[in-house]
Amino acid sequence: MKFKLSQRTTKIELIRELQELQLIKNEYRQLLDESSDPIFAFYPDGRYRYVNQAFANGVGRERVNIIGKKIWDVFSRDEADKRFALVKWVFENGQTRIIEVRVPRPDGDRFYVTTVKPISGIGGAVASVICISKDITERKKGEKALQEGKDLLAEIIELSPISMAIVSMDGTIEQINRRAIETFGYSPDDIPNMERWWAQAYPDESYRAEVFAQWMGLVGKAIAEKSEIERSEYRVTCKDGTVKTTLIFGIPVSDKVFVMFDDITERKRAEEERLQLEQQFLQAQKLESLGIMAGGIAHDFNNLLQSILGNMELAARTLPQNSDPHKYITRALNSGQAAVHLTSLMLAYVGKGFLAKKDLDLNELVRVNADMLKTTVGSAISLELSLSQESPKILADEAQIQQVIMNLLTNAAESIEKQPSIIRLTTGIQNCDQACLAASLLDKKPEPGRYVFLEISDTGCGMSAETMKRLFDPFFTTKFTGRGLGMSAVMGIMKSHDGALFVQSAPGKGTTFRTLFPASEATLPNMLQQDRTPPAENSTAAEKALSGVALVVDDEKNVLRTCKKMVELCGFSVITARDGIEAVSQFREHAEEIDVVLLDLTMPNMDGIAAMNEIYSISPNVKLILSSGFNKDELSDRFTGQAPSGFIRKPYGMTVLETELRRVMLAE
Repeated sequence: MKFKLSQRTTKIELIRELQELQLIKNEYRQLLDESSDPIFAFYPDGRYRYVNQAFANGVGRERVNIIGKKIWDVFSRDEADKRFALVKWVFENGQTRIIEVRVPRPDGDRFYVTTVKPISGIGGAVASVICISKDITERKKGEKALQEGKDLLAEIIELSPISMAIVSMDGTIEQINRRAIETFGYSPDDIPNMERWWAQAYPDESYRAEVFAQWMGLVGKAIAEKSEIERSEYRVTCKDGTVKTTLIFGIPVSDKVFVMFDDITERKRAEEERLQLEQQFLQAQKLESLGIMAGGIAHDFNNLLQSILGNMELAARTLPQNSDPHKYITRALNSGQAAVHLTSLMLAYVGKGFLAKKDLDLNELVRVNADMLKTTVGSAISLELSLSQESPKILADEAQIQQVIMNLLTNAAESIEKQPSIIRLTTGIQNCDQACLAASLLDKKPEPGRYVFLEISDTGCGMSAETMKRLFDPFFTTKFTGRGLGMSAVMGIMKSHDGALFVQSAPGKGTTFRTLFPASEATLPNMLQQDRTPPAENSTAAEKALSGVALVVDDEKNVLRTCKKMVELCGFSVITARDGIEAVSQFREHAEEIDVVLLDLTMPNMDGIAAMNEIYSISPNVKLILSSGFNKDELSDRFTGQAPSGFIRKPYGMTVLETELRRVMLAE
């Protein structure tokens, strides 16, 4: 502020102006003194002309001990030289400078941004330099902490066991950690941006487009929802050309995306190995299921045989022994006994029986059973036999080979939707090398050599690839619920005979099954032509006649009717029941009359054992014979209470039935 005294200026006015000037000076000084920002000024020789309290506090001294002192009295020589060099430059150049300075203090260094401004005196020369500082210590601490955080994050990323990369929104790969380089082989020079990454990590264009579209969609969704990028599995091609299965996910933060790559290749391989072990375990369970299946089939088959053989035996009893009808029925009974023998061997392939292997003429086996086989496929289907001119022999169990043929024919017949139609059965000899046998559906591949084949072809509906996968599952069928095609039995039997199994099929083009058996060169008498002697029928003729009331229980109507007649011929009056519940009801009503109970084991609603326990609870002394297609030894573990008085295995004839009834009735 400048004051100009005119001629009219009085002494009083001068005094007032000087007082006003002093007031303004005091106000400015107070502002400077009370400012929270350090403010100080220098003379040209480096002496402090002025310092405010904030500056004094900053250097840890009293103001009176600073003003008039030189800068070298306040700071160390080196620090003072650096500071005064700047002040001197401003004095000499008359220009403002802004610098950042550090003020050492015992309680910790402090940092300031200082504006160094020249103050002009009379004549325009720089008379002094004033410095105004801003304390940025806290900001510096924040910047330091931020930098330390960035350094720590960079170190964490670098040392992370998961492959990681930091990608900017423009696609620049700002950082890729050591693990990523080790995993995929790409260095920052190989993939400076995402465009290069896509081209190298996904060389297949179609797959690259698929991955790119999915990934960008996930990133966009994560940014919009402020969430992490969903984990997705991709196949990543490494620099050396190997392909790794990788789980890729990430987190969008500000203008960057933190991408993580979890190499799960070994985990997937271990998972596949685990699945293989599970499949092996499931296969073992399937074999166990085959035992259950075999038992179920044996039960149903035995019921059929019980009705067939029982009725034939009843018919034979009404005919003269030397008559032709009696001879025909006797032959049928012999064939029926062969079927009984078959049921007893059905469990052999699942370890519940034994194999009676012998040299077997496959052609002769087919010829002997031709009529039965034709009956199996039905009258609307023609069974064509194309048997080899040679006589191919195999070392095999006759009953089980019959089962293979029957199951394959049944499968073929059930696949035919349009009738009339043709099923062709072919036999022959085939020399097989390793490549040929490698295509076998069995896990164990047989050795190369000379094989006898049995082939069954149909013109049915064929099978899809999905059906082919489940073809050998127990009880699997495409027809209706609760019925198996018997193919699991075929597989089990072929394994037990060290054979091979092949299938060709397509929807609408029919199916061809070819079974291979190792050829046997031995020539043994044909066991199929041996006469089978019918069971004796008069062994109890001289015995005392039986009498009384019998309760006969079976869930199969035909079996129940046949068994009722057979028991009546033994001398009993018969009461019947169709299941366990009805059997208990009938016994409760006629307990005083009933002398003996003939009880089937496997029935709906209430099975034979449960019904037996109920009957024994009503009358513990009743004579009770349990009937089943299972062996008695196999049932012993299921008896929790009183055991039955007797046991008779289905299918049974009159002789066996009467013998067991007599034994039970006469027992003490």
